[in-house]
Amino acid sequence: MKNDTKTLINYSLPAVFENILQTTVGFVDSLLIAKISLAAVSAVSLVNGVMAVYQAVFIALSVAVATLLANAIGARKTDLTTEIVKTSILLSAVIGGVLSVLSIIFAKPILRGMGARGESLSQGILFFSVIAGTSILIILMTVLGQIIRTLGQTKTPLAINLGVNILNFILDLILIFGLFGLPRLGILGAAIGTALARLVGVVLLFGRLRQIDKSLTQHIMAVKKQLFRSEIIKRALPIMGERLGMRLGDLVIFVIIIAYGTDIFAGNAIGETITAYNYLPAFGFATGASILVARAYGAGEKQHIRSITRQSFLITAVISTILGGVLFALAPYLIHFFTANAQAISSARVVILVSFISEPVVAGVIIYTAALQAMGDVKTPFYATMAGMWLIRIGIAWVLGTLLGLEIWGVWLATFLDNIFRLFVLKLRYERRITNQNFN
Repeated sequence: MKNDTKTLINYSLPAVFENILQTTVGFVDSLLIAKISLAAVSAVSLVNGVMAVYQAVFIALSVAVATLLANAIGARKTDLTTEIVKTSILLSAVIGGVLSVLSIIFAKPILRGMGARGESLSQGILFFSVIAGTSILIILMTVLGQIIRTLGQTKTPLAINLGVNILNFILDLILIFGLFGLPRLGILGAAIGTALARLVGVVLLFGRLRQIDKSLTQHIMAVKKQLFRSEIIKRALPIMGERLGMRLGDLVIFVIIIAYGTDIFAGNAIGETITAYNYLPAFGFATGASILVARAYGAGEKQHIRSITRQSFLITAVISTILGGVLFALAPYLIHFFTANAQAISSARVVILVSFISEPVVAGVIIYTAALQAMGDVKTPFYATMAGMWLIRIGIAWVLGTLLGLEIWGVWLATFLDNIFRLFVLKLRYERRITNQNFN
């Protein structure tokens, strides 16, 4: 038990701190952009909504790679480990390259389809064209970091992300406000600074992977076609579908909220920016748990799987709830850093309150999703997410928020109900899988 806890913490804490770094930079970026205008805040929020869909694809691929890689490591299959690494790098470059080109071509219709108009649309196109147009950098950073972490170098991605995020902040500050005699680029400067920092991150991560083992990055174009077609793709597609279903649903929620007005939408964006910290422990421990559960699954260690999952859930539920409580208490002060608009402040407070109440439930959803996916059950999280998001969250949000006029309250009450439903389904499936010892 003690060894499980120590190993879990060793794998999870670097991921938690990495998430904190990334979220802090996003928080500071949002704060800087808020100094431009509320329209700029709305534009970035819309773009981030689309990028969340992209990230769903990127994270799904990284989860599939991590679980397969951990399974191979647990089963001591060295040749398969090498093939998985090379295949994942090539696949990442292909997916990222295609999305980058399509994003530049279709930036305007994508944002217009989300309801962006006027200044929010024009600002959003600038930001989206650079951020989404360099998607290849995002997916490579995501997958390379996950590969290095799964290979046991848990602190390396953290160290590299620390440097990247510091560089991101410095470049954003210089380019947004035109420091040191450079032109004031505003929201475009934030996008360029972020893209340049990510480029540095990709170079550093790839260099570190070569230092671990040069064979992992040699002859990438000569990967086995069978592995490319089946193993990674078969595992990644349902995970991708689960995350895409979630993120596309979020876009529908954005459309519902933006109909309530720019102030309410901006307030929702501010509230989500602040509460992003609440979920970081769960995502960090889910990263560690997925790697360790996948290894234990590959070795057929049932009790080890139970121990890791239980400890991950308890730790994240406690930490997330404490963080949520602190942010709820500080909400009146934090929100005023972003805006003095009364309606935006009121909306942000609703988001922060419901997020605080939901912490233990959300922690469970994240951890049990990771555990099931690590054991090869990628379909249950997909079905639970699709039903929860599209039937419960969106359906009830429209009824309560739009039809009954509760607006932001209705949307977030529906979100809470969706999370309760998904936790019930995931936990039930997890217990049945463990009890039946279905590890094939």
